[in-house]
Amino acid sequence: MSASQTLGGPSRAGRLLGPSLDKIIKNAAWRKHSHLVSACKSALDKLDSVTDSSIIDPKSPISGISLSDAEFALGPVLLALDSAYPKVVDPAIDCVYKLFSLGIIHGEIDTSDPKLLLFKLVESVCKCAAISEEPIELGVLRVLLAAVRSPRVLIRGDCLVNIVRTCYNVYLGGVNGTNQICAKSVLAQIMVIVFTRVEEDSVNVSISRVSVNELLEFTDKNLNEGSSIFFCQNFVNEIMDASYGGPDGIKTVAFPVPKLQNGNADGESNSDGVESGDGFSKIRDDGYLLFKNLCKLSMKYSSQEHSDDQILLRGKVLSLELLKVVMDNGGPIWRNNERQVIVC
Repeated sequence: MSASQTLGGPSRAGRLLGPSLDKIIKNAAWRKHSHLVSACKSALDKLDSVTDSSIIDPKSPISGISLSDAEFALGPVLLALDSAYPKVVDPAIDCVYKLFSLGIIHGEIDTSDPKLLLFKLVESVCKCAAISEEPIELGVLRVLLAAVRSPRVLIRGDCLVNIVRTCYNVYLGGVNGTNQICAKSVLAQIMVIVFTRVEEDSVNVSISRVSVNELLEFTDKNLNEGSSIFFCQNFVNEIMDASYGGPDGIKTVAFPVPKLQNGNADGESNSDGVESGDGFSKIRDDGYLLFKNLCKLSMKYSSQEHSDDQILLRGKVLSLELLKVVMDNGGPIWRNNERQVIVC
């Protein structure tokens, strides 16, 4: 690579991926992660020759490059996430966060085909929460909220439920009170995003911000560690405020990206196949699925052997609080939907 050449090549995605792959190489244990290091170097070499294309590959999850190039570039990131080695997981998570927050990743993420690249990416990020290190937990929460927030991504079905479950697990077993408050705040913000979209039946909507202080009004005050509330509010606001642009010239390259409208990449109306198959749009169908799961979690009973299960109790209380967030933010369409009335 010449001195004048940007690490990661000339493409917008490459300029973001390049520094992350380079950091993964530097942080890896070379003997233990020789395959990962080799994959990162190969991806960097490949990205040097990849340029942004104005012709959209509908199968590619990364704007401006082909599916094969996207798979080659994201392969090492997946390997780093799956390594469970914090020093390489951390830059990989940061890379995925930027991909979502800058709108470089786009498309529909569902569990109908678990082989799809974006599904594997989200699943790998969720698994990283089990590492139980403070920066990793926060990084996972940051990625998951950015993914749900992005108007260029529609996360559906069990994939959406898995994201919520991961945030639940951080809330219930996070390494400290601050991380647990962040997890609760992220969950509440996800509810606001999902059910605002349900009301408008579109991913392109204006989203209000949750108030961390109000979330802790009745419960979890004991988790507040000095400036935790201030930190968590800024944490959520920073993710929500992330724009499609960034440092190092990442925002200077413009190219067309299909906007999602109710899960349809061409942004057309419901008559063009964006219904879920049961007469409801994909967005509203997923809102119903999430609402139903929250109701189930709030009614989960403890076993006779563990009748005083405090973790289960906290989970039930959290579910009820999130249901309140849903109802407070639900509009007339959501409140009058027969399916929600039946569940309630």
